Order: sequence, then C-alpha cells, then structure tokens
Amino acid sequence: MILRRCDANYISDVERANTFNSVQTLYFTTGEATNDGKIITLGDSGGPVVSKINGKIVGITTGINGTIRGRGMFLPITSFLGFIHDPKSVKPLPHSLTPNEAKFIADIAVPGKFLTVTKEAYANADEDFQIRSNAIILSETEILTCAHNVHGAPYVYVIVNKLSDNPTKIKVTEDQIEIHEKLSGFAFDVAKITLKEPLEFSENVGSIDLVQEDYKLNDPSEIVSVYGDMTLDGTERTRRFDIKYLNSAICESKLGDRFDANQLMCYTLDESMGTPFTFGGPMVSKKNNKLVGMTIFRFPDKPVIFQPIVPLLDWIRKPRVRCNQRRRI
Repeated sequence: MILRRCDANYISDVERANTFNSVQTLYFTTGEATNDGKIITLGDSGGPVVSKINGKIVGITTGINGTIRGRGMFLPITSFLGFIHDPKSVKPLPHSLTPNEAKFIADIAVPGKFLTVTKEAYANADEDFQIRSNAIILSETEILTCAHNVHGAPYVYVIVNKLSDNPTKIKVTEDQIEIHEKLSGFAFDVAKITLKEPLEFSENVGSIDLVQEDYKLNDPSEIVSVYGDMTLDGTERTRRFDIKYLNSAICESKLGDRFDANQLMCYTLDESMGTPFTFGGPMVSKKNNKLVGMTIFRFPDKPVIFQPIVPLLDWIRKPRVRCNQRRRI
C-alpha cells in the first residue's frame, strides 16, 4: 500500500450527468490511471483534494459510490464551510406549513386504483383506497392539477383547507375535469377542475396570482419554492422546498426522450431536506410570490419535472370547454 498523489481534472456537468447520479454537491473528475485504473480506491475516503494553483484544500475524497468508470468523486469544501466553522449550523429540515401558509394549496383524492401514466390512467369506485396528490387553487371555482392525477377517474375529491382541523371535501365528477388539449407525455400534463359551487375564501383559503406572459424561468440564480407532503418521524407534513433552476442539457441527459426542453423544466432537490412525494402542486417564485410552474413527475434518482405556467396562461384563462366539446385523450 503506497500513498500517492493523483492529478485530476474537472469534468462537465453534462458528462457528469451521463455518468453519475443526480447528486449536485459532488465534484466528478477524470485523472491518471492509478490503483489498477482507478483514481481512488478503498481507504481513500476522507482524504484531501488540493488546488495546484494555491495549495489550498478544495474538496474531500468521498466513497459514496466508490469509483465509477475510473472517475473520482469528491465533495467540494465550500458546501461545508458553515458546518466546519460552526457544527450547529447544519441546515434544518423545512418547517411544516400552517393552514395560512398553504391557503392556495389543495389535495386531490382519487378513489380506487389508477396508473400515473397520462394515457393509461384509470380508477374505480373503491372508497376504502384513495390516491392523494396536490392541486392549486386558481380562483373560487377553478383548481389546477396534473392530468395523470385525475385522467380516467369517474370522480375525485378536492380537499380544501387540508391542513386545518375542518377541511372541506368536494366531490367532482368527470364532466367537471378538462384535460389540456396539447397533452403529450409529460408536456402539458395538466387538468383544470371547475367547481359547481364557489369556494368560500377566508384567512386559510385563497387563490394564487399567476405570472405574466413575458416571465422567463431560466435564471440559474433564481430560487423557487415547491410544496409537497413529506413523512418525518412517522407523521406526514406539508412542507416547502426551496430549489434552483437546473440546466436543460442536464435534464435531457438524465431523462432522455421523456423530457421536452421546449415545454418543460427540471430541478434537482436537496435530498438532505427531503423530497415532495405528491405532484400537481405549485412552484412559486420567491421574488414575487406568483405561480410560475407546477410539479409534474419524478423518476427515482432523477431530476423532478415541472411544467411552466406561461404556456398555460391562455388555456387557464379561457372559458371552460363544454362537456360535449371535450377532446378525449
């Protein structure tokens, strides 16, 4: 066993996405062939990664997945400076939302079983088993959610003020559900529900404002909030998760043909904060608190797919299509 130095170079985000999983807090590098063709080997974990420019430590060798295809995996030290200087500064889990904080968020409960595939969804009337997903309150009579959450169901329940002690449960039949006419895979995987009776807005029930037509959600520095239910200590809580934009090239490399960069966005969540497990919920800009997108889907170990709201604005605002004019998918 001989201690050696290995010089390595940083590889691009796209190549990294093609090679490794979607963890965003890792450096991935190539380097000279040592240790039988590997850069790092068993026992190297915890060692230093040092800049050859200034001799300072810039990372820590990690053994999270060993070495893949002869490439090293290293944690950047800048991600942990706060922890190093103050161990008590570890980022806490997001807090549970109060009813007022979640006033524009609703639940969709689908009785029976259904497939989360947009063209094959179905449900039966088994009241003892209900699939839950998120939804967004647009107005007193309009609810937005994913098409794959409700498509094919003979009826669903819209649950409003779900975090309070007295939530409202409204039965919605198939004729009140309109699927977006451009539905194709995960693009435009949205449905609008029209309620027969208007909701009664209050301190804990209200609508969310929409962004304008010229809004562009492609700034890597912009932070948005997404919402989802997370189980912590055996209790399911609705929480907020703050995330940043992820380059579309990485999304395409990770999701392949399932991701349409012209119509969709994707983000990778901070796994240490937990992840939302329900879809159809809002993506809200932290700059102006307006609705900018909707959570669509997530594959295991893949970025989360989001539908931008801007391409939906005309469809959301237009009068509801009558039942006999609805397109069947």
